[in-house]
Amino acid sequence: MDRIIHENEKLKNENKELKQHIKKLEFQLRMTQDNPISENTHKIKNRSMKTINIKDFDKDQNLSFHQEIKDELNDEEQESMSIVSFLARSDKRVQILKSISETAKIPSAISKEIGDSSHHVSKYLTSLKEKELVVCLNEEDKRFRFYRITAKGKYYLEIIENNQF
Repeated sequence: MDRIIHENEKLKNENKELKQHIKKLEFQLRMTQDNPISENTHKIKNRSMKTINIKDFDKDQNLSFHQEIKDELNDEEQESMSIVSFLARSDKRVQILKSISETAKIPSAISKEIGDSSHHVSKYLTSLKEKELVVCLNEEDKRFRFYRITAKGKYYLEIIENNQF
């Protein structure tokens, strides 16, 4: 009985490793597929050395792969990836977080420091506030609002600065 259980565990581990390997191969294929240059010209050879065009790759497989990966992530991981992506897409957002990481500042001071308009800085601050990366310390004031970074903002700023994504 113990031998059967041991073999079963061994097979489960091998199955898991094979699934991971398949996912890596599908990811590599997808990356080639997403490249517009290679989409028209690149060919992939499968193990039997039969050549297939990437355009012929089953799109449904690709979509189900994305959904499978998404299903494996819990809500916290998805939110974390979303925030990292949000910050990585805009150097100005990161500059604003750096600017207010030591002390609270008003948008015009941040604007001068990062070299962008106060209007743009205010828009960036609004989006950062929605993600709970910054907080307005005196929300009731219409002018001269002070913003500071939150603990969550510091955490994600560190991730971005250290390229841990």
